[in-house]
Amino acid sequence: MAKTSERDCRKVVCLDFGACHSFPSGLSTVHMSNSKISTLHPIERQDVFQKVLASLDELVTDPVYRPGDRLPPERELAGRLGVSRTLVRQALKLLEAAGKVVSRMGSGTYVADMTRRTNPCLLSCTVPNTVDMAYLEKLVDLRSLVEEKIFLEFCARCTEGQIDELVRLLEENMREDLPGSELMGLDMSFEEKVGEFVGNDLLYCVQSQLHQTWIMAWTRYGYVPESQEVLHTEHLGLLQALHARDKNEVSRRIVQHVKRAHEECGDYRA
Repeated sequence: MAKTSERDCRKVVCLDFGACHSFPSGLSTVHMSNSKISTLHPIERQDVFQKVLASLDELVTDPVYRPGDRLPPERELAGRLGVSRTLVRQALKLLEAAGKVVSRMGSGTYVADMTRRTNPCLLSCTVPNTVDMAYLEKLVDLRSLVEEKIFLEFCARCTEGQIDELVRLLEENMREDLPGSELMGLDMSFEEKVGEFVGNDLLYCVQSQLHQTWIMAWTRYGYVPESQEVLHTEHLGLLQALHARDKNEVSRRIVQHVKRAHEECGDYRA
């Protein structure tokens, strides 16, 4: 299975429905004034995910941070470490699965109170140390059901403003060309944003736990299910179907999108 060049994948999002969306020439930068993250330094590409995970784990367990403290935004953490936001996002999800941080919809990520920890994420606890195809198949089936429910609810009441925000998110993700961009196939920020837009806290919580488990399982399996280019193309197709309010097409595309991971993995292992 040929590896797609990340540089070849850098393109501007342009949807077929109407004129191309325009994007700001630059994104605002948060100044690194927070002394709490002064110990973070850029890291090398080798074993980059494990290093990012270790760095953030060290950060949230530092006595300087107290339970309930809000962590800096993903963009700020990624800039300090010199990696993509995708990598930071994935590492934070694993820390959340471990009960070390808590993600609050529309608010950010906070340091968890470890003294009150019970069982932070039952779903992620099902991931075996050695992940096999049978486990992945069950996980794919479960995620396809949840994502389909979320996307159909969003399709019924999405606004032009929300569609525009999703377009900007995809364009921003495609611009990333930093250590960790090669793991874009595990990025679920698009699906997570749709879940946030739906506004169902319980459904969003289930989706979040599924995403944590998804990242953990594929990481242990040792395979990234999709390239950045394929992921981007499929997300564009979903956006087109959402904009057209075509429920049947939305359902078909989101299920196909999730299940493609298992199909490609079978081809990879063959």
